[in-house]
Amino acid sequence: MKNIKSDPKTIARRGINSLSSKVLDTLYQNYPKAITLKKLAKNLKLREKSIQSAVRKVINDGVPIEIIMSNNLRSYRADPSEPISWIIREKESAEKMLDLIGESPLNGNEDANKKKNINYRIYEEYVETLNELFDKWTSLRLLEQLEEGTEDE
Repeated sequence: MKNIKSDPKTIARRGINSLSSKVLDTLYQNYPKAITLKKLAKNLKLREKSIQSAVRKVINDGVPIEIIMSNNLRSYRADPSEPISWIIREKESAEKMLDLIGESPLNGNEDANKKKNINYRIYEEYVETLNELFDKWTSLRLLEQLEEGTEDE
């Protein structure tokens, strides 16, 4: 399985374009500070319209970002749950894929049926592992602390 993308910012945020990944990375690196559209564009050496389009796209894709309005000036701030949102999305995707594989009928081809069963087992174990991980995070209240912005020591 060859991955032709080599930019870590793009790889980390799989499923969105490189510009959106760079915007999210810049916001996250500046957290908790907010950054204006103009400054984002300057930092990334791009047009404001390109940045605005990228921000609109990630918001429409359900990626958490904070929009702050003050004095008719729009600023953006990373949501600290953004990195975890990718894991949540991956978990949902894996659950859907498990359902699709499970609903896929077996046919008369023994080799194809064996491969479908292997895929089902892999996804089943993957979803179980993710569920165990989320249970652990929940019991440690990590996700709750992330949303509250507090940290137990």
